Amino acid sequence: MALSTCTYIELQPWSPGTARRLMIYRYGKPGAGPKVYIQAGIHADELPANLVAHHLKCLLERADHAGLIATEIVLVPIANPIGLSNVVMNDHMGRYHAGSGQNFNRGWPNVAAEAVVAMTGKVTGKAVADAAANGRALKAEVAAALARRTVTNEAQLLQLTLMRLAFDADIVLDLHTDSEAELHLYVDPEQWPAAADLAALLAAPVVMFARGSGDDPFEETVAQPAIAARAAGIDVALPFTTVVELRGETDVSHALAQKDAEAIYSFLVHRGIIAGDAIDVPTFSGIAAPFEATQVLRAPSGGIAVYLKDLGSMVKPGDIIAEVIDPSAPPGSPPDIVKAETEGRFFARAADRLAQPNAALGKIHGTTPLKDRTGKLLYD
Repeated sequence: MALSTCTYIELQPWSPGTARRLMIYRYGKPGAGPKVYIQAGIHADELPANLVAHHLKCLLERADHAGLIATEIVLVPIANPIGLSNVVMNDHMGRYHAGSGQNFNRGWPNVAAEAVVAMTGKVTGKAVADAAANGRALKAEVAAALARRTVTNEAQLLQLTLMRLAFDADIVLDLHTDSEAELHLYVDPEQWPAAADLAALLAAPVVMFARGSGDDPFEETVAQPAIAARAAGIDVALPFTTVVELRGETDVSHALAQKDAEAIYSFLVHRGIIAGDAIDVPTFSGIAAPFEATQVLRAPSGGIAVYLKDLGSMVKPGDIIAEVIDPSAPPGSPPDIVKAETEGRFFARAADRLAQPNAALGKIHGTTPLKDRTGKLLYD
């Protein structure tokens, strides 16, 4: 019978007299595949993710003691101790590294190109048919490339440490939240409709297909070596990598966290990672479409953002989503308005009602890619 373990990774101190560490929970059978990696709160002010990890940890603990976990599960319930302590004048700012300004979920160590170059020198031809052997070889090259990587700040050190834990996983769940939002997912386009089981179990009304969305976010970077190998004609399995956005930053409750943890647990049972009765997976009934079909609503001017549509509203082009009010304007001055340019679901909005010019105010997910949604799709 396997028993869960908790180990610590001590992070190199970045200044004298300081110390940080990561707590790593492991369940099941070390080295047995498919490996599952779950991390919570790399954006450290997204606390619902950490609370879901807390509840999930309890479920996994019981399952492991009962001998139900057939493979290896790695859980990092606090993925960002640096950002978690980044409180300035009672304001928690956990999205960016205070020292460098780096977004904690951008610029992950991407070693895909060097790993694939090294691998192609060791295989016979490019169209290699043994996906399992290719996968092992590719992971070995990724491990070697990550071992060679150096860093210049503690945010990069944190990312490199986490990537060394996650790079060889077959299933990766990166738990986040938006500012104010309904639950939604980002998945690789090749993982749909396979990912419909996770989306349906979590009752997510929105799924966005994202690959190459900009600046190497975590889940896309984990998948990049396999994507690059396949582009080079090498047959390898694509890992299941997804971002789970657990509503908004203030949606912190035991009821929601327990519900989401149980949904993730059911997903692992459905995928055969945990033994259990057959899961009755509901039918996904939301909108699943490319990330290019997501309109980012932007403020035309500075002022107070007043939303005229509730989250979850189905909207059409021309619908007014929000007004931006300048309280210093003359009486009777019309507000600036923010309109929908696509038909879809208004699923996310900014919690900070003080809008700066061109600031992102929210998102609408439709089904038709938008002409201006090219290049870098993520905003910082």
